[in-house]
Amino acid sequence: MEKNAIRLKKWAQRAELELESENIHIQYIWNPGGFVNQSYQISDEEKRMHVKFADRAHQPSLQQWACHHEYLRGNYEAPKLLMEIHETVIPEYSYGLLFEFFEGETWKGQAWSDRILSKICQLHGDTHLKRVLGVEEKSYADAFIDTYIHRFREDMKIIDADRGSLPFVQEETFDMFHEMADQLEEEVHQSIHFQRPAEDVVHNDLNQQNILVNGDGFCIIDWDDLTVGDAAADFASLLWPWVDTSEWPMWEQKVRGLAGDDVVERMSLYFKAKLLDDVIDVLADYVEAEEYPEVKERTQQRAKATHLKALELYKARYGKSLYE
Repeated sequence: MEKNAIRLKKWAQRAELELESENIHIQYIWNPGGFVNQSYQISDEEKRMHVKFADRAHQPSLQQWACHHEYLRGNYEAPKLLMEIHETVIPEYSYGLLFEFFEGETWKGQAWSDRILSKICQLHGDTHLKRVLGVEEKSYADAFIDTYIHRFREDMKIIDADRGSLPFVQEETFDMFHEMADQLEEEVHQSIHFQRPAEDVVHNDLNQQNILVNGDGFCIIDWDDLTVGDAAADFASLLWPWVDTSEWPMWEQKVRGLAGDDVVERMSLYFKAKLLDDVIDVLADYVEAEEYPEVKERTQQRAKATHLKALELYKARYGKSLYE
């Protein structure tokens, strides 16, 4: 990361960003959820900017965001795009977007909650975005499988190929991961709530970290995965931290009032998938962190702790031991 910061600083000094050249500072933004993209903060003593880079495989997602950024900013509080970067500033990352920095904190559920939920509901029914993104013929079950089951199986390829680097996972548990994913897929296929066409416009990565708030308002960031899918996935991802708290009935009522009973019903399986994600996906992050020595220790510590906690919760909540 240090070498990349040096490269990025040199780029920023010649890119006419209206920053004090001698006072430019680069800060890597750690994403505990993986290493698909690279994000940095660029600043001097007066201004701050956010830059996000993608490799060639994920470049189309960032380009889609750039294509729709004005509409997203005008309607959904997305950050202001300052520049597209069409050069390899960082090795293997061939494209990037530079944004105005939003001064705010991660949303914790208190500030702007009704406006945020209302804005998300507006997004789900946005006919303009639905038209320009294109509607594939798929069911809510297909959308669920695309979002979670396929990812679990890709993660398990990474995990199975490097089991030796995961000594805190018992050998028989690895095979159980495959069974858990298969069972979840079967539950989705059998649920009547997942059989209708999936025609909702979704952010598709709507966790708390991707909503920033301050005293004046909020900003929804990371629109890379914007697509047509299932509104229940967005609500479940955003409200996951409150599922096992006394506040959940209040949040459930809000979603039911905005989006309807079917969305709430589908959320129950998305919550199960979220927990299984914390069992499986973090292990893939643990393995991949070996290639990133500067963040390896904290990534692996977080991944191990998340996995072990989620494993116990999964066993308790869904009544099946992964060791049987």
